[in-house]
Amino acid sequence: MQNFSLSEERRVALCRCDSYDPSLLKELLSAQWRQIGLTEDFFRDKKVVLKPNLVRKMDASLAGTTHPAVAVAVAELCREWGAADVLMVESPGGPYTEGALRAAYRICGMEAASEGGAFRLNYDTAWQSVDYPDGVASKSFHILTPILEADVVVNLCKLKSHGLTMMTGAVKNYFGTIPGTEKFEMHARFPDIRDFSEQLVDLCAYHAKARPMLNVMDAVVGMEGNGPTNGKARKIGALLSSQNPFALDDVASRLIGLERKVIHLEQGRERGYIGTPTVIGEAPESLRVEDFLPPDSAKKNTITWLSEFWGGRLMRFFEPRPAINKKKCVGCGECVRSCPAHTITMNEKKRRPVIEPSACIKCFCCQELCPKDAVKIKQNFLIKLVK
Repeated sequence: MQNFSLSEERRVALCRCDSYDPSLLKELLSAQWRQIGLTEDFFRDKKVVLKPNLVRKMDASLAGTTHPAVAVAVAELCREWGAADVLMVESPGGPYTEGALRAAYRICGMEAASEGGAFRLNYDTAWQSVDYPDGVASKSFHILTPILEADVVVNLCKLKSHGLTMMTGAVKNYFGTIPGTEKFEMHARFPDIRDFSEQLVDLCAYHAKARPMLNVMDAVVGMEGNGPTNGKARKIGALLSSQNPFALDDVASRLIGLERKVIHLEQGRERGYIGTPTVIGEAPESLRVEDFLPPDSAKKNTITWLSEFWGGRLMRFFEPRPAINKKKCVGCGECVRSCPAHTITMNEKKRRPVIEPSACIKCFCCQELCPKDAVKIKQNFLIKLVK
């Protein structure tokens, strides 16, 4: 384990960035890295792994994945600062196979971006078990082998809304270090949002202690609404860097009006991982998007008073749930394969999926991975009347 303390390292560099111009990104990132105390020694002669957010196969213009220009800029800087090798490693949603990786790299634009030689693409699908005795919810994880073999991990996260966790950024992006469909199993293992969030904190803390990390957030264009894949692109115009993923996300949450509303960040705060971040550069208030749209699932926060009745059963009755948009659905079955609780079945006669509401754990994996955006979040009609 490295001598790195989440509770002590709280510097976050924040700057305005309105373009994906590679030269501009490199200039800004180089300045940010020095602002948070990095030197060339951080990368010199090291095997560097880039961990992007490639949650599913989608064009970068849709703002659901890390922009390839950010990956190129970071990789080139790593090499200029002396890195021995730069390898991109990711486990998108769904099967973790070489074919799935090739498709994700190609459609998300990383294959073309790698052709300049700044970074290589990983196709090794091996993984290993690791212990984390300090974990609160989980004391062990299965982690991608190329991540474990890295000297330095650079987390290339994307600022987006998220149907389950409200927001996805640096902390949530480490969930992609778990192999393939096992991520669905983690949702099934932790169906309660607080437990799921607690294991996210455990996982991120493990990575922070295991090897040197740097977190770079692509917030030039983010995603609002029903993220992390079915929302809308929204210009935020920001770039952030920090060694502390919790502090970085805390600052980023202020840009989109979600401060103190993200469960895993509040849990990280309780463990002492955030404190009061030292923001270097722009003030978060100057880049705040006042009308940033949260996910539809966030509407349940307007009726939290119901949690006091019937041991929370009344609250669960009113919670938003996934529903199939029959006009968009093509019957591909991706939602059936991605459901951790196996509550979605395929009506073979109509070739349409059917969701069993009583067993749904409301993880919204079906919405996240539907390639046709055919899963919507349905709100109880009585809540609409109340509002």
